[in-house]
Amino acid sequence: MSKKYPETMEAARQWVAEGKPCTFTYGLAYRGAGQERITKEEAEEKLKHHSFGIGFYTIFWRQFEGEDVLNFTEYGENDLY
Repeated sequence: MSKKYPETMEAARQWVAEGKPCTFTYGLAYRGAGQERITKEEAEEKLKHHSFGIGFYTIFWRQFEGEDVLNFTEYGENDLY
């Protein structure tokens, strides 16, 4: 997926500005975290704190329900243990 879309904040901002699909995941998948669609407004707000790479507030490209999305992920303190 990363080869298809650049992992830059500029690309993420453009994706969100164009109203393309975005999703949100809270926590680790193996602990039952779910992924859900979010609105353009929610994505714009999350862009203020999320970035590509490693951390508690990350974004990355992925597939969801058969389409490419920009996924926002947040990890909590409990995910460390």
